[in-house]
Amino acid sequence: MSATEPYQNCTDTNLITEISLPQQLYLKPEAKLSITVALPQVRLPGKTISNWEVMERLKQSVHPEEFIGLRVSKSTIEFIRFDAEIENRTRLPGVIALLEGKSIKLSGFPEPLKVKAAESKPDFPTRHDWDKYFRDAKNMNEMKPGERPDTIHIENIPSKWFVSKKDKRNGVETPNEFTLQKVFEVFGEVRCVDIPMLDPYRNQMKASISGIKKFSHSTDSTFDAYIQYKEYVCFVKAMNALRGMKLVHRDGGKAYSASIKVMHSIIVIRLRRERLLGHR
Repeated sequence: MSATEPYQNCTDTNLITEISLPQQLYLKPEAKLSITVALPQVRLPGKTISNWEVMERLKQSVHPEEFIGLRVSKSTIEFIRFDAEIENRTRLPGVIALLEGKSIKLSGFPEPLKVKAAESKPDFPTRHDWDKYFRDAKNMNEMKPGERPDTIHIENIPSKWFVSKKDKRNGVETPNEFTLQKVFEVFGEVRCVDIPMLDPYRNQMKASISGIKKFSHSTDSTFDAYIQYKEYVCFVKAMNALRGMKLVHRDGGKAYSASIKVMHSIIVIRLRRERLLGHR
């Protein structure tokens, strides 16, 4: 995998669940943990803590298990916190046990550093979150599509995985709305879908309406999507299925996984372009 690709090699497919055979797409449980390393209260003159060395010690502590992701999420004078991930969720309790309450030793520091570890909570809205949001929102009519909990917003989807077979044969790597809809119909009937990056009018709209997030480093390797279900029960089924999951794609004998961000949305999909055209 190149450094620019929005996905990584998936070496363990034991826990994957199929959502689309034609697109070879699956869901896989995330296996993420938070690791906190307490720093020494007394520092020797001229000595600094190396984040790289701390990470190496943590890797040694969980061997033969390997981290597929390990990065600093917060650093203070008292502690360093890491977001970590392993490949298989069933092995997560064992990895946490290898770290929780243990100590690591750094070169040049006589005092061992205490380690705390725990499973990370998924960054995902609960049913209470979306029900409360729509209940408290002003000027919303729950009888109207898009103004009730029925629309899922997904970020960081690899574009290559949602290319139609025809486009793929023609060398096109742009995601296809029909393909997106067919994939997510596994959870129930879809009213409509929207991929903002495909709309030529979208860049002229305000960010609050367009659904496009502008970054100086943005590329077309990933896309955001909105999937609006006809029934609330289908929306709930999809949200429950996607909670704490990664998206997996099989290609030949290899598999790749991508971390996606899933949210509920109040954007009324079919009104976006109309709002723009109405203000021209």
